[in-house]
This record gives sequence, C-alpha cells and structure tokens, in this order.
Amino acid sequence: MAMTSKERMIKALSGERASTPPTVFHSWGDYKVELAGFHWKFFPYQGGAELAGVERVLYERFQPDWIHCGSGAGHWSWNRERRVEGKRAFLRSEDGQRWLEIQENYALAPDPAVPATPYTGPRLTLESLATVDAYFDADQTTVDAILASGTFDHMKPLADAFGDRVFIAMNDGMNGLPWIPFEDLMIGAMENPDLVAYAIRRQCENFMPRVLAAKACGAHAYIFSEGMGGSLGQLSPALEEHVQADAKRWFYAEVRKAGLLPLGYWLGDVRPHMRWLNSLNMAGLMIEEDKKGFALDPLEIRRMLRPETCLFGNLDSNLLLWGSPEAIRAEVRRQRRAAAEGTFVIANGSPLVLGTPAVNLDAYMEEARK
Repeated sequence: MAMTSKERMIKALSGERASTPPTVFHSWGDYKVELAGFHWKFFPYQGGAELAGVERVLYERFQPDWIHCGSGAGHWSWNRERRVEGKRAFLRSEDGQRWLEIQENYALAPDPAVPATPYTGPRLTLESLATVDAYFDADQTTVDAILASGTFDHMKPLADAFGDRVFIAMNDGMNGLPWIPFEDLMIGAMENPDLVAYAIRRQCENFMPRVLAAKACGAHAYIFSEGMGGSLGQLSPALEEHVQADAKRWFYAEVRKAGLLPLGYWLGDVRPHMRWLNSLNMAGLMIEEDKKGFALDPLEIRRMLRPETCLFGNLDSNLLLWGSPEAIRAEVRRQRRAAAEGTFVIANGSPLVLGTPAVNLDAYMEEARK
C-alpha cells in the first residue's frame, strides 16, 4: 500500500530516506489567499472556517505533502465587512460606521473617530535579569486563552478533514526579542551575552503555550523562524552559540516532549553555525534562498547536517514567479541531488510570491514527484 503524504513526511523527519523525497511548498503568506479568491491584503484578518478554506484550496489544487499554516486572526476581525477598490482593500471599523484602509504593511489605517492611545503595557529591556523577568512574567498566557482567541481555529477543520493522511505544520514566528531595537540587541549580545541568553530562554518558555495550543488543534509540527537580529551572521558563530544554543536546545526538546516535530527555519548563512545547530535536535532544517550575498547549496548543507535531521530545499520563489517551467524542472533536479546524501524534502526557500503562475507550480510538483 502506498504511503500517505503524512507518512512520507514523518518518515523524512525521522531521518529515514525515501526513494522519492516528499515535496512541499513554503506557502506561508498571501499567495494562497489570492488563489482562494480573496484580496491578498485580507491575509492578516482571516481565521476560522474561512482560513481553513484558503488552506484547502491550495492543498487540493497542488497536492503537496503538507499543509503549511500560519496563525489566524482572532475573532475580532472575522466577521467585519470588507470592501475592495482595485488594488485597495478596506475593513469596517469596529463599530461598523467607517471604512478603514488596509495599508501596504497590512496594518489598518488609524480610525479617525477613535483617539490614539499610547501603549502603556510592559516593554522588554536588557537592563537586568529583573527587567527581563518583569516583562516575561507580565507577558505570560495560557493554552486556554490562546484557544479562546481563535487564532488556531482554522486548524481544527483541516485536522478533521486531512489530519489522518496529510502532514500539518504551523509556522508562527518567534524570531527576535520583542521591543528590543536591532542596534540595542547587537550591543547587548556583545556586552552582556549572558543576559541576552537568559532573555531568549524566557522567551522560549513563554512561547510554549502556543506550541501546546497548536498541538491541541491538530498540528503535527511547528516551524520556528530563527536568527538573532533577523538572521544568522549578525554575530560571530561563537557569540551566536553563547546567546542562543542552550535555550534552543531546551526549547526544541520541549517541543518534542509535547508531541510535535520541531522545524527550524534558520535565516541567513547557516554554514558557519552548523556545529551548534546540529546540537538542537531539530526534526528539520529549513534554509532560505541565495539573496544576501551567500549561496546555500542544499547538497553542501546536507553533507554538513547531522543524519537525523531532515533538510528542506531552498528553490528560489522568484524562479517560481518568473522562470520557465523548464528552468524550474532543472532546479528541482539539481536540488534533488541532496537526497542522495541524506533525508531531504523538496521545498522553496521563502513564501510563494503573489502572481506566481499555476503552470510553474505544476511543473515543480510534477518534476519533484518523478
């Protein structure tokens, strides 16, 4: 009997090779929102059954080996009326009296009838252990509160419909320390690395309820976007290890204990960091594309990665957008060489881009499945 896509993914993420590697899309983002017939700017405001339907359209059209979810919006936005004018998109104000435009950064324009109120809640600072504890103690939440918010409600119908045969992965952030400007974070890491390491550990502890909530809603894996200051390479490998490795080793182990497979999407050039990244017990390593002055060849990375960890490919999403089907097929074949060196999943290295032709995604899937 042929394996299901869920079985193929679990096998790969357990370090077992397959004659045909699993094939997935890195599809977090607004591409699938447009594919499902919605204006792409509604992406951050969808949730529940509607967002489950968005995920279902992409899956049923292309049949990848996973459903790659992001978190949804809370209940506050699901039923607000929407309007589209050309490329512009609008959401009703909370009281239903005004139209508020969704801006280029996806934020709602300020409501002129609601006075702006400055944020007065806790802010993280790297002044001392006490200030770090004060922030994370105030920022704690519970699994029940996350479930009640509705942010993972779209996963329940997906798990009911597909969870027995399709692998479901949640992709929901955690990159960087909140409220800390980039320059302050870099200076803090150099001047007081132990304090930064402690803050990262507290952040990991506070993130665990989200992991448990995703598990409760049917996720099989959790993807964490990782990288100090946005990506690896801002600090030396030794300093990156000092501030991150212990916390991340603990965190990835806890995710496994919770019954989910932890996947690390480590941004930046991972090669100088492979020694300590190999200590994290990730089920899978996702890498980005060659766009920051370095080239990440999956074959090279696969040879550096510990055998137990599955590597995801990094086919350029711009190639999927602009390339010919023939060029896409050739790149799939080139990347698939990594499967001869260890467990591998064919994937693109960043989210699918708006406007990507379906014929190009068909060529990608067809070549990968040969």
